Amino acid sequence: MRRSLSAIALAAATGIALVGCSSSEPADAPAGGGASGDSELDELIAAAQDEGSLIFYLTPPEATARELADAFFEKYDIEAEFVRMTGGELAARYSAEVESGAPAADLVMPSYDEFIDQGLDEGWLLGMDEAGVPGYDEFPEEGKLADGALPVVQFAPSALSWNTDALGDLPVPDSFDDLADPVYKDKLLLTDPSSSQAYIQFWTMVADEYGMETVEAIADNAVRLYNSVVPMTEALAAGEGAVTGPNVGQVVAGAAANGAPVESAVPDLTNGPEIVLSISAEAQSPNAARLFAHFVLSEEGQEIINAAPGNISAYDFDQMPSEYVRVDRDAALENEQAILDAFGL
Repeated sequence: MRRSLSAIALAAATGIALVGCSSSEPADAPAGGGASGDSELDELIAAAQDEGSLIFYLTPPEATARELADAFFEKYDIEAEFVRMTGGELAARYSAEVESGAPAADLVMPSYDEFIDQGLDEGWLLGMDEAGVPGYDEFPEEGKLADGALPVVQFAPSALSWNTDALGDLPVPDSFDDLADPVYKDKLLLTDPSSSQAYIQFWTMVADEYGMETVEAIADNAVRLYNSVVPMTEALAAGEGAVTGPNVGQVVAGAAANGAPVESAVPDLTNGPEIVLSISAEAQSPNAARLFAHFVLSEEGQEIINAAPGNISAYDFDQMPSEYVRVDRDAALENEQAILDAFGL
């Protein structure tokens, strides 16, 4: 079976844990996703069910991926395996697979960065406007980038977060420039800006608004850097620091649900990762990938991927922070070395 073979091969090749949906349904359970009344969609469902499975790579948390995979299986009886990675890991892994002539992922959902533009330019990835995904024309225009080629499936405005116990009598920060205050010296946990272009865009926003000296002061307050918000939040929950930023509300909420004394808030002035979706041009399961894209872009799929606190769907763009900044990526890359220098990287 493709599911078993691909899981074994991918895990062996990457050393990254591969996880996917599981089900107690018998093998001969009737296929989900009955006639929709849309002939194009019905044909796609049938072709996707013939393929039977797909693999997707993504940067949002594993819990979100699992819920999407499980809901997709329940609806269409198609297995959706996934690998969750940081943005840098995803770009490096997918690019290496393309260079070797064997891309494993049928579909990717990373933050919008240079890797995605390169994939579109080189023909590794398909623009959604040419992928033949039913219903894409109806997806909100606020959620389309690159002249309509890329849908934003998740807006995750960057948040401040803190450990209520470790913070003690220190003030709760209200804005990102507050993190430059010397009172947070050796109490601040940060992500490594070299681990994702999304962080370069974030610190460009801070530098544009408050000056590069503020970025340097914030970096000087840091205890240590982490390659993603997940280990950073785990450290915050353990009391290894008192405050963090930028963070993701969904990750903080997960830690709080497990009993950690952590809270978060999104400032009015912020930006954040914009998670986009693109299909592999050489997908092993092209129809399953297109159907999965259709599902993720539907209101049902959007409710799943944006259910956690802090995430916003393109359907709810009016709920974005009042001073949300969409940083020009090319302009941000011009600041990359200065930002890395500020962090001593």
